[in-house]
Parts: sequence; structure tokens; C-alpha cells
Amino acid sequence: MSCESCTGCFEAAPCSAPSPSLNGHISKAYRHFLKAARVCESLVVPLQQQDSTRTSVRTRQEEDNSDIDDYSNNSNKRIDHAFNTLIGILADNQFTAQTYLALAYKQLGPSAFLQMSRRLAHHGFWGRLLTWAFLFVEEDSERLLRLLVGQPQSEGEGESQDKQELKEEGQRAELVQRVNDEAEMFEVFNPAVSCQRVYWNPEPLPSLSLPLTHWR
Repeated sequence: MSCESCTGCFEAAPCSAPSPSLNGHISKAYRHFLKAARVCESLVVPLQQQDSTRTSVRTRQEEDNSDIDDYSNNSNKRIDHAFNTLIGILADNQFTAQTYLALAYKQLGPSAFLQMSRRLAHHGFWGRLLTWAFLFVEEDSERLLRLLVGQPQSEGEGESQDKQELKEEGQRAELVQRVNDEAEMFEVFNPAVSCQRVYWNPEPLPSLSLPLTHWR
């Protein structure tokens, strides 16, 4: 196994990762993630409305625009703080995974990143498993998002929908298999460490609008 895929030399945290659910129930770690995701969502929606308002008032006087810029900067700081918390939870104290998630946040923006991170957590991509997922897509956050969401690439327009869906399912299966293979190999070289495995969850994403007490 190459040093590129093994990040254990640089991280003191174990390779364990919280499971999204236990015996059909939301795990404590996943509940913690959902709580952070709900905070992020509550900030993203007003940001989108604010951007729309800001565009409509560009013809105002310069001092008015300055006030809007100050408000926007403060909002962005709150959003960045909330997403940094979300990234820390999902990365599970794994530095390399946290670095890849931070890069994805910059590449995708808050809304698309929240969409991607919810699916990563839902299917069991936690901690070091995230590192292997990003290596699989060659650090292409948009490609990883497409695989998670199920959006075919635009160059496949000449193919039938069924053929595109089969190709997409094959790529997702390859992603899961690659990550789980890396986890197994890591355990071989680190027998004292136990890694979780990715499981493609067929259930829909938990709604962030539901109270956390809804999940037991």
C-alpha cells in the first residue's frame, strides 16, 4: 500500500468511523452530524436570498453598498464557522480527510457542499474513508458529487438513459469497492486498528426539518 493512501503516519486518531445507523436507529455520531447540517442549512438559505437582494440594489449609493458588503462579510464568517464544524465532525479528527473536505467546500460552495456532505455521511464515508474516496475521483469534488447524487456527466448525452444509469451504478460500485478495499488493506498493515466500511444506503436522506428527537 502506498503512502498516498495511508495517512496513519500523520494522524494519531484511530481509523474507526461512526456508522450512520445502528440496528435501524440513527447513531449518536450521525445525530451530531445532522444537528450541524441543520445549522448549515439554516444559514445557506438566507445567503441565497441575500445574494439575490444584493444584485437588485447594485444601483444604490456607494455607502449603501458598503453597508451591504459588511453584512455579507459577517454572514460569510458565520457560514464558514458552521461548515468548519460540519467538516470536523465528518472528518472524525482525520487531518487528511478534513483537508479534502475543506478543498471541496471551496470548490463547490456552501449549498452543493452541504448536499455532498449529507450523502457522504448517509452512505458511511467518515474519517479516513473520505480520503480514499477523494483519491478515487482524483480530488475532483464535482465528480464525487455527481456520483453521490446520481447525475450523469454531460458528455454522455448521446447514450440512452438506461445506459447512462448502468454506467453510473457501475462507477458508484467501483467507488465503494475501492474505499472498502483500502480500508481492508489498512487493517492488514495496522492490525490494532479497525476501520468501518462504506455501505450504500438505499434509504432516503433524513430530513433536516424534523426535530432531532424524531430519531431514536
